[in-house]
Amino acid sequence: MKILFDFECTDCGVFDKIIEYTTTTDCPTCGKESKKLISAPNIMLEGVSGDFPDAHAKWAKKHHALNEKQEY
Repeated sequence: MKILFDFECTDCGVFDKIIEYTTTTDCPTCGKESKKLISAPNIMLEGVSGDFPDAHAKWAKKHHALNEKQEY
């Protein structure tokens, strides 16, 4: 399985490359050996601040209905 990694070349700087898991690779610009950087995964949550409005609306409706049943 190939994964996107960030690498740093001492001469050219940072670049990314999709490869099999390895700790080093050659720089695509100068050909020197480059080291893999530890970096955060690049993800994006949908909705406002990671909140899913539809899920909250369903939860609120369900709990409102349960509270009404318990009052009677």
